[in-house]
Amino acid sequence: MSERAGPNGLRGRVGLIVVGAVIISALVALLVEPQHVGGMMGPGMMRPPQDMGVETDIRMFLSTYNVILLLALTWSYLVVYRDLPNRFTGSLLLFAVALLLYAMASNPAIHVLFGFRGGPELGPFAFLPDLFAAFAVTVLLYQSFQ
Repeated sequence: MSERAGPNGLRGRVGLIVVGAVIISALVALLVEPQHVGGMMGPGMMRPPQDMGVETDIRMFLSTYNVILLLALTWSYLVVYRDLPNRFTGSLLLFAVALLLYAMASNPAIHVLFGFRGGPELGPFAFLPDLFAAFAVTVLLYQSFQ
């Protein structure tokens, strides 16, 4: 039986990555405080900044979680591509890199890092895509280690 197929191999490695991603994402969501500056909306149309805090924190958590898992997934596909360079593994690698770039571009922590403050919020619709992507990346990561 290979190391990857054992109960401590696959589940332990993926579990460690997921737990580490949850911890780091929670720290980023708690410690990075984006400042909300009014967007292009008229008077009375924008919610006060304190109303957007929870939604932004959830989005920051989910997008940071996605970035960390996608880094692990990209590394995994890079190893597979190095061992088996063909069109399929190259496509998997490009898929993971494209998702990684999406996750990085949608992360409010990256926006703060590059000095962007503000823009209209979309309420829960701002973080729902990241929630679905987080689920998909978690499943894809688990499958890639089997």
